[in-house]
Amino acid sequence: MIELKGIAWDHPRGYEPLIAAAEEFKKNNPEVSIKWDVRSLKEFGDMPIESLIERYDLITIDHPYMGQADKNGLLLKLEQHLSPEVIKKLEDESLGQCFNIYHYNKHMYATPIDAAALVASYRKDLIAEIGVILPNSHQELKRFYKNLPANYKVAWALCPTDIWCTFLSLCAQNAGRSFINEKHIDSKVGADVIDELKSHLEYLHPESMNWNPIQILDRMGKEDEIVYSPYLFGYTNYSRAGYTKNLVHFANSPVGQQENISTIMGGVGLAVSALTKHPGVAAKYAGYAAAAEIQEAIFTRNGGQPANKLAWQSADNDKLCTNFFKDTMWTIENAYIRPQHPGWNHFQEQGADIIHEGILKDTNSDQIMRQLNELYKTI
Repeated sequence: MIELKGIAWDHPRGYEPLIAAAEEFKKNNPEVSIKWDVRSLKEFGDMPIESLIERYDLITIDHPYMGQADKNGLLLKLEQHLSPEVIKKLEDESLGQCFNIYHYNKHMYATPIDAAALVASYRKDLIAEIGVILPNSHQELKRFYKNLPANYKVAWALCPTDIWCTFLSLCAQNAGRSFINEKHIDSKVGADVIDELKSHLEYLHPESMNWNPIQILDRMGKEDEIVYSPYLFGYTNYSRAGYTKNLVHFANSPVGQQENISTIMGGVGLAVSALTKHPGVAAKYAGYAAAAEIQEAIFTRNGGQPANKLAWQSADNDKLCTNFFKDTMWTIENAYIRPQHPGWNHFQEQGADIIHEGILKDTNSDQIMRQLNELYKTI
């Protein structure tokens, strides 16, 4: 028997589809068993993978880690263990940049299993009752606030991790994809976006600065207070009948001056530890979990949010998830990709705290940007 250990993230979307895929994999590979542990969403985004590679064969990973993994030799180079035919098929069938983001320095370090970007969530029933139209731009968003009755709220996911993602999204939407150059964020672009974020606060649910997407979506699914959230990572779970009391719908987020740029890319790749004792089998499962036949069926049916284009184009999947895929596909295809150089994640974690604390204290936006770029120089 070969036993592989995997680490997923602690949400049904994070572990249930991988467990289901592992059980299906075992049918054709009876000598292989895969045991999954979980870590929190924050740990998924922030925990160094150096602490995982000795304990786990399979690691779910965020794409900005690719540079660090390459520099320190942390992950298996999958092109050495998957056939060119398998890799080409994954590339052809992946949505947007979901395949490319797990490559660094001409090596493939993960397969794309989960696609996500910041999207808008809304209560379709309440929006129809109020009689308002969802905003498509930053300007329309501010008008949207003023048309809501006082008993309904808009919420943003602005805890440190998520305020960082929104900050980068708005920078890209306003100034294009190249606002970060040579480890420097354009100071004027960043300060303008921080000013913009501050200007929204008076219209938002007062808990917005504390919430992550799951907390907002749970609230939307259980209560009738929050009717709209313009920028949060989408979860198909909430658009499936019966997951929560109320059905939550999703749409593309409002855009800025760069109308061909949506929001920041998230999602999950499945990587293999460089220290695994079973590189061939582990790589085979990583390719298997990303394949169209698994992504389109077992993966999605078990709460997953696939990265495979065929799964997103499936009419059955769209029916299961109340048009989640059709209504947000443009966002994935036009998403902004974060830097991946070594040290980015260290900068990202501390930079998120700088922006969050600065906005809470209403620190001058230029000062926040100076602090942010001084930190970036040290990475």
